Amino acid sequence: MPKIQLAAQGAAHGPGHDPRTDHLRPVIDFLLAQGNRPSHWWHESGFWFDQGGELHFTFTDPIDAAELREHFDFPPSIRLSDDGVIKDGPNHFDIYYDRPAKPFSFEGPQTDS
Repeated sequence: MPKIQLAAQGAAHGPGHDPRTDHLRPVIDFLLAQGNRPSHWWHESGFWFDQGGELHFTFTDPIDAAELREHFDFPPSIRLSDDGVIKDGPNHFDIYYDRPAKPFSFEGPQTDS
């Protein structure tokens, strides 16, 4: 099966389309079709901005980088790390698994005394 060639930048297609994210929409749709879900479900589109203006799409389950590499051909401006993090630096946009935070505790590690 031939790989899907991803563009380095999306094209403006009118209302509801964002040139910063449209080129990675096939990856998001692929992950959603695999049963992965947006971790920020309360945002209608699944996208959210951090305080620095970076755009994110995060998932509830880990992302399999090897599987993505089998299906998609990423341009040099988009990096896919082995742990499944996709970083599009020029567009200030990333896609990743939103790992649950470990609960904070004042308890020290348990030892057998």
